[in-house]
Amino acid sequence: MLGELMHGPDQIQADWNRGTLRLTWSAIEVQEIPFRLLRGLCPCAVCVNELTGERTFGVSDAAEDVRPEGMELVGNYAVKISWSDRHQTGLYTWEYLRKIAGTLSKG
Repeated sequence: MLGELMHGPDQIQADWNRGTLRLTWSAIEVQEIPFRLLRGLCPCAVCVNELTGERTFGVSDAAEDVRPEGMELVGNYAVKISWSDRHQTGLYTWEYLRKIAGTLSKG
């Protein structure tokens, strides 16, 4: 049986002043993820070895000033981000974005 489908955020906005991706899930739930962290946690096959699962590009590899240059919705499940370092193959699912944001709220 398939699990409950995760709905996307109501709004996705790059906040240039704060250097974060701002996700508004509802009127009372807003999460912010720093650009550098998000770029460093890209889930694509270029950044994570498909066979071993080992991360080959991490947060410390991302430039301090990396930022999104474009965002494109992919179906009803993800956003594709084109980064200022020319990387553009990562798909960030709603579930993955919530997971990243969740680690920030615990820290």
